[in-house]
Amino acid sequence: MPENLDVNRGRAFTVMNKIGLTLLFLMVAFACKKDNGNSGNTDFFNPVYVDFTINLNLPDAAELKFPNGYFYSSFGYKGIVVYNTGFSGSDQYVAFDRACPFKTDSTCSKVTMETNALFLTCGQYSGSKFVNCCGSKFAAQNGGVVSGEAKRGLKQYYVYNYGTTLRVTSSPI
Repeated sequence: MPENLDVNRGRAFTVMNKIGLTLLFLMVAFACKKDNGNSGNTDFFNPVYVDFTINLNLPDAAELKFPNGYFYSSFGYKGIVVYNTGFSGSDQYVAFDRACPFKTDSTCSKVTMETNALFLTCGQYSGSKFVNCCGSKFAAQNGGVVSGEAKRGLKQYYVYNYGTTLRVTSSPI
């Protein structure tokens, strides 16, 4: 009988070790998971209601009539940039929030169009000098990450073209 008791104790000890190791692994996995605001399909800042129009006949928006032309708006979380991709149809205009997905709450974390009008870079001009923030760079045509600290693209808004008027919204109409 004592031999049976030792075997049962050994089995119970092995089962408890397996359960304990599994729990330890799960705890470590959850503890190590980081959320830097750049993962998943959720927004990296609180949703902002956006619904405004741009008259393409006004001088401020004249650049939007040409490929690679862009227009800054004060709407959105940190402003919005509307961009003419040069394509035709519904893909001609895109709009992105100027908030960089990396450390959105930082005051410098705002994207600015590069002089070549092909990329948006995280940083701002101070006079005529560009002051870099996190070094993230995004493609102007689709808002995707090209390089830098950001792990996701820019927040995109909906753009509807009504001939000489563009409508930019935060939800489809």
